[in-house]
Amino acid sequence: MSVRPLYLQTKDSEAMHESDSIEQLFTTHHARLLRLAAAMLHDEEEARDAVSEVFEHLMSRPTPAAVGAWERKLLAAVRNRCIDRIRQMKVAERVRRRLPIEDAHLPTWEQEEEHERRLQAVTEAIGSELTEAQRATLQLRYQEEKSYREIAESMGISQVAVYKHLRGALERLRKKVSPL
Repeated sequence: MSVRPLYLQTKDSEAMHESDSIEQLFTTHHARLLRLAAAMLHDEEEARDAVSEVFEHLMSRPTPAAVGAWERKLLAAVRNRCIDRIRQMKVAERVRRRLPIEDAHLPTWEQEEEHERRLQAVTEAIGSELTEAQRATLQLRYQEEKSYREIAESMGISQVAVYKHLRGALERLRKKVSPL
């Protein structure tokens, strides 16, 4: 026993064998079905695909002969197909959020080693090349994310002095680490 997708479930089982009837259904209802799908999916291309899939299925199977009774069935089939597509998109989005590896640029092993080496050099330079005031200012600014005003108040110096300490610290660090 095969299970039919939600968007293909209909109650009628009488067969309609004339392609003219399907063409009549298409020309009569296509525009309205497309508007429904576009309103649900917010994407014209996805909407066209959903409506096309419903008509493709309709052409591949025997369908009820009463063409006039088809509007509700087609609307329901397109609505259900759109719901299926929305579910698929939500699953794909959840997977994409949890596995950002596809979109991210992953560093090579050599790049990772180079980054670690430079980080180690910066850490050593902070300890050996900077004055105590520069180290304290650097820590408050970049680790504790304090503003110049907050740093100046906590250290008892002017904001200009904070700027000079940071500038001096960054210049020394660039000189020490740049040749690497």
